[in-house]
Amino acid sequence: MTYELTQPLVFVDTETTQLEPLPKPWEIALIKRGGEVEEEQLHIMLRDPDLSDASPDALCVNRFYERHPLWSPAADQDGPTLMEGRDAAVAVELFTAGTQLVGSNPDFDARALDWLLREHGLRPRWRHHTINLVTLTYPVLHGRGEHVQIPSSSYDLSRRAGAEPPQKNVAHTAMGDALWTVRWWDSLMGAER
Repeated sequence: MTYELTQPLVFVDTETTQLEPLPKPWEIALIKRGGEVEEEQLHIMLRDPDLSDASPDALCVNRFYERHPLWSPAADQDGPTLMEGRDAAVAVELFTAGTQLVGSNPDFDARALDWLLREHGLRPRWRHHTINLVTLTYPVLHGRGEHVQIPSSSYDLSRRAGAEPPQKNVAHTAMGDALWTVRWWDSLMGAER
């Protein structure tokens, strides 16, 4: 089985300061396939994340205070590019223009990116439909004749599709989770590109 890309795919994950009512990103990972280059990555941490209404639980799960280099001297200094919000918004807007977002719950990530862009006078230019690997995996498993329980955990679904979830040390990091969605997509699509 093969597939044809009519527009580039961007595998997306964000780490945010809260889940609801409005996710605000502090770490963004984007992996683009298709278009002029075979694969391209953008990995950003916001230098000035909005923590004014941050959820302590969200910051605990994504290890904000351990991983953000301005809050932790032990953080990876060679990791993502630190950018001011305005510069990050411009980079995201240009990187995602004319693409299709793919991920595990990419609507959440799209909301976070939308907030960042609009905070800086920009607007999203990615395709308004996203590809959610969770919902894509249900019919694949069902088509194989496997029992499907809805809802199921994303980790369980990706394993059953043939893609190992991220290891604990990279889970809930934007790039770790974005790379996981690439593996998951490749498993579902038979690793054909």
